Amino acid sequence: MDNCKKTCLVDCDAGRRMGCATFCCRKLVRLQPDEMEPTDDATPPKGFVDKDPEGYCIYFDRNSGHCTNWERRPKVCREYECNSDFLLQVVLRKGFKNIADLAKTAVNTHILKENYIKIPVLHSPSDKNNNTV
Repeated sequence: MDNCKKTCLVDCDAGRRMGCATFCCRKLVRLQPDEMEPTDDATPPKGFVDKDPEGYCIYFDRNSGHCTNWERRPKVCREYECNSDFLLQVVLRKGFKNIADLAKTAVNTHILKENYIKIPVLHSPSDKNNNTV
């Protein structure tokens, strides 16, 4: 996996079938200073991406399962590698309702890295639509 980080995309459709519950699209996305929109009233710029009322990223299209902001997505989204995320491992085994419940469940969960369940990867961005999240 490490050698294809720049050229591979996670197969999110497969991940959802495995039970990921589109976990990454419900995480807090913090923006880098250069990604924050300046304000007109001199207040500090917002440092995160908004969520919809059910906790999904506002750019996640539930009908297609794709990111509507793919080409301009924040750095943290571009660099996120779900297969190394412990919380995803908890989600795949215990389910997911919300971040608060997941954090409580994770405290009492122990999963060795060698037992991590891997979401399959697509070996080239051209293998599938590029805006898979």
